[in-house]
Amino acid sequence: MEDIFKPQSLTIKQLFGNADALYQIPRYQRPYSWGDEQLEKLWDDIVDAKDNDPNYFLGSVITAKPQDASNYIDVVDGQQRLTTLLILLCVYRDLYPNINNNILESDPFAIDSNTIKTSIKFNDRFQRLRLKTHSNHETDFNNIVLKDGASTKHKRPLKKDLRNDEDPKFKFINTAAFFTQKLMDLGEAEAGAFINYLFNSVKIIRIDCQSVSFAIKLFQVLNDRGLDLSNSDLIKSYLIGRIHKLYDDDEVKRQKEDQFMDDWKFCSNIAIDTEESLNELFVMYEYYLLGDNPKKSLYDELVALLEHKDPNDAISEFKSFLSHYKNNVYNRKDAMMYGFWYLPWAMYWRTIVLTALNSNYPDYEEFLKVFKRYYYLNWIAGNTLSKIKQTSFNIIKLIKEKKGIKFITAELEKHLADNVIDRAIDNLDKDIYFEKWCKPLLFMIEYNQQDNPQFFEIWDRTIQTEHILPRAFAKNDDWAFFNDVETIDNWMNTGANLTLLSGSKNLAASNDGFDNKMKAYDGTGNHSRTDDKITSFKITQNLVNDYKASKYNKQWNIESMNARWVWFCEEVENLLEIDLSEIKETQLEM
Repeated sequence: MEDIFKPQSLTIKQLFGNADALYQIPRYQRPYSWGDEQLEKLWDDIVDAKDNDPNYFLGSVITAKPQDASNYIDVVDGQQRLTTLLILLCVYRDLYPNINNNILESDPFAIDSNTIKTSIKFNDRFQRLRLKTHSNHETDFNNIVLKDGASTKHKRPLKKDLRNDEDPKFKFINTAAFFTQKLMDLGEAEAGAFINYLFNSVKIIRIDCQSVSFAIKLFQVLNDRGLDLSNSDLIKSYLIGRIHKLYDDDEVKRQKEDQFMDDWKFCSNIAIDTEESLNELFVMYEYYLLGDNPKKSLYDELVALLEHKDPNDAISEFKSFLSHYKNNVYNRKDAMMYGFWYLPWAMYWRTIVLTALNSNYPDYEEFLKVFKRYYYLNWIAGNTLSKIKQTSFNIIKLIKEKKGIKFITAELEKHLADNVIDRAIDNLDKDIYFEKWCKPLLFMIEYNQQDNPQFFEIWDRTIQTEHILPRAFAKNDDWAFFNDVETIDNWMNTGANLTLLSGSKNLAASNDGFDNKMKAYDGTGNHSRTDDKITSFKITQNLVNDYKASKYNKQWNIESMNARWVWFCEEVENLLEIDLSEIKETQLEM
């Protein structure tokens, strides 16, 4: 009986030179992705080994017989190294066409250009490639690397071009340029010694498997022992392995795999479009399916959840889940969704919102309002993830069970009744300037002033939280009035004295007196760094409008600050549906 797998110890010369050395990258593999870090390590390790060790072990390659009749074998693991080595050989072919010609008679193990060329293409009448890359990347690979003379003509690409993991074109260019420079630095004679060592003394274990299913299983077992794979890679390999296990007919198997890969590509593109990793998206999907705190690894949990599903149904459902994320969360442009993006616990709030979308929850908009209020009150109250984690999983269950909005609201109110609202109110009545939720809260108040607001990034340094009365007011005589207000320090960093400004206007206003500040806000000041337009923030325009209307005698004084405090409290009451009557009545006094 034929062995289910067969390991072989091969030199690089045998790996690319034996009669059965015809490899292809199957569709389920990720595109070529090696960058400078991996290239430098490979190069340095071999150079160091050449100087110190008679032999060097480069690792393992797992192959499998493809599902269709072919002389090529699928590379299940090891495509990055094989592709990198093939690019190196192409650079040798183009850069040093006469490599080792001067020592061939004296050294029978010397590697010449003919050996290199037949390691790139099997030198029979069909000129078959030793390694066929992804079918949708073959043209780029041929034009950049395989075509005679092509591999040494490239400049190193820009870093931004190398960030696209789905299009390996620039990775091909980068690797070719990397090896071109390295071999030029060595010079032809030393490069000849290097290729001799690489071909004759560097070895790989090639493990040939009789089926793709077993190869993937072996791949997963080896990963548990340290292979560098992501959870999404393992999930993909598991589901493809299930396809090969479920279907006997080769044509059906191929169709199912093609369908799966099309859906997987769709999901990968959503990850790119939403600036998220597939791993993180799978975590959200895991939370959604479980409705509970995971007890095992992401891979193990999803295998248990998906093992009885048809793989194509599983990826189709994941695709639908991600489509909701892209279309109805990431791309939703309104004040309701904007407020969510500032919250901590992103994995949890996104999963809960997606659960409502995926479950077609009937009171979705009302639920968003209730749920966002719950998270914000916990955040402002100072609670951490441990406080809201189990409740978050409970919400997922309640939504999937289609519990009514009144029931879910009552459940959340029970948790808020546990001093959460009281502590939130207490914290709102203190210095808020240094709190992580301060700017998000001001942003949400701002959104409520506009009909079609634009999203403000929390890390946008051009947007500042502005002190109307400057913290360094004592240095400016225009603010001398406040020197006699004993409690002013207690109000400096509260909602009574904070607004939003762009960076340039904030810099222009700085510690100026109130008149100059209003001109900076309005864009009519003479300061060289002040732009000539009124601030775009409505909550700051309100100050300018009051000033122009001669309200509070065009001063920022006790009366105006007290009025701003009442306004701030009313805005927060509207946002969070809490009663701030007690703190709203607090007054700044002389």
